[in-house]
Amino acid sequence: MPLTVRAALVALAVSLTAAPALADAVVITRAMTASTIMEAFVNDESIVVELEVGASDEAALRELIGAASSAPSLPTRIPANVGLSIQADGRRLKGTVEELIRRKRIERDEVSGKPVPSPGTEDVVFLKLRYPLRIRPKQLIFEPPLTAEGYATANIGFVVYHHGIAVNDFRYLAAGEPLTLDWDDPFYSRFDRRTLNRKYGSPMNVFLYVEPFEVRKEFVVRPLDLARFMDIDIVAHQPIPAEKRPEVLKRLATFLEGRAPVTIDGEQPTPILDRIHFLKRGLRMTRVVTPDEPVDGTSAIIGAIFVYPVDGIPEDVRLTWDLFDDRITRVPASATDEAGPMPSILTPDDAELHWVNYLKGGTLPSELEVDVPQSHLSIPIASVVAVLLALGLIFVSARQRSWAFGLAAVALLAGSWLAPPIGMIKVPVAASIRTPSGDEARPTIHALLYNVYRALDFRQEEVVFDRLAQSLAGDVLEQVYLEMRKGLRLENQGGARVRVREVEVLEVTAEESTQAGILRYRTRWNTTGSVGHWGHTHMRTNSYDALVTLRRIDDQWKIADIDILEEQRIVAPGSSR
Repeated sequence: MPLTVRAALVALAVSLTAAPALADAVVITRAMTASTIMEAFVNDESIVVELEVGASDEAALRELIGAASSAPSLPTRIPANVGLSIQADGRRLKGTVEELIRRKRIERDEVSGKPVPSPGTEDVVFLKLRYPLRIRPKQLIFEPPLTAEGYATANIGFVVYHHGIAVNDFRYLAAGEPLTLDWDDPFYSRFDRRTLNRKYGSPMNVFLYVEPFEVRKEFVVRPLDLARFMDIDIVAHQPIPAEKRPEVLKRLATFLEGRAPVTIDGEQPTPILDRIHFLKRGLRMTRVVTPDEPVDGTSAIIGAIFVYPVDGIPEDVRLTWDLFDDRITRVPASATDEAGPMPSILTPDDAELHWVNYLKGGTLPSELEVDVPQSHLSIPIASVVAVLLALGLIFVSARQRSWAFGLAAVALLAGSWLAPPIGMIKVPVAASIRTPSGDEARPTIHALLYNVYRALDFRQEEVVFDRLAQSLAGDVLEQVYLEMRKGLRLENQGGARVRVREVEVLEVTAEESTQAGILRYRTRWNTTGSVGHWGHTHMRTNSYDALVTLRRIDDQWKIADIDILEEQRIVAPGSSR
């Protein structure tokens, strides 16, 4: 098979999956761009606070900086009421400064607040503080420096970690914020102000996806919480070794298979396990944990996906949540179709996630009709009239044997050749006589590309193969099918499938071809695809510039070759790659 078509069509598929998937919506705050950044790490013996103090906040924190600067050596003790205040069960803690330097500010991701590789340009004062703990406190209160009226004098963006688990996403520390600590399970440590707590703070989540020919049920849950419902060897604060993870996942999958039963159009089908993985979950992206990454029993999250094959699109889907206890009282859920997600909160009194088919129009994978690339000759109406009159004069000349009428016919024919291009009409001619222009071939190319992409929407291989055969030449069909099926899976997401929804042909220009029955076009087009998993629908748009070769096979025009010249990801304004 031609190497170019294999490489090109694989590129079409892989480019939709190569970059990290983006959530359909993330909340961007400016807390990580505050003048002062604070990260607090709460452990059994102490609270370690790292501060990056910007120039605009040095005055507000001058007592803290001054106390450290005036010390002959580090570490040095600082008073409990200088600058930042931390209370443990109502008692102000006294700490020490372990490090004080001037350095460049660390640049942070605008959503997650995590450090990014690019160095910053702003000079800051970096402080590392340590507050010893004699006992494990039940509550901490973090308080910025305040005016007499209770307003913060420093602009502080902060995040607190309890035994390595982030209690909150980056937020502003504008007042005294009480934090209740759960020492048995730090996952449940919470700020009293709910808006401070992290977005993904629920230990159990469930999602339904209703797509053509399948319904998916997805769990995103914490195994340590499932351990209260089943016998599983997972211990808080203990790592889960890589060699034990497959058996752990197998047991979790067996347990989850029978939980949260799903009813589709009144029937309760048997779920089929599609995949189960340990996950790394963040504000911007959720991905599968690699075998070499550590997994701790306290923070471990797993994602399990079960599939229910259906005919077409169902009318009614119901999921009933059945994993409640004294800690699991609210379960975030959503039901997603092509119109988007329908979020919900499941409780013991309202435990059903219900989806009803309100979709309008066609939702099943469609197939566009492939038109023959028809070329046309544009002829002025005056020329047509002149030719018809000339034919009439020739007929009269033959009947009357008059050279005058013949000469008049010749004059009309000469005039038709010189007629101005006014009032043109198009006369269809075969592609073998004249190569169709780019505009004339555009509908054919669009239909073929669209049909190739949408063929992968089907789950049954024989159906996919038959659909692709309508658009691809036989000598490239099998290999392209295998490569595209592999390429449209997100490997860093455990094999989630991308579905291409739109193909927009932007420009088509005819290229010279020396082979009979072969047409070649320089073509630019965009594809938009989506993948729904782990509670999000991710969108991906890519742009292509390629040479597309068409060939007529058994009275059908098909793609015989694609040579990609350029492809790039299109990033929407305000999003990241």
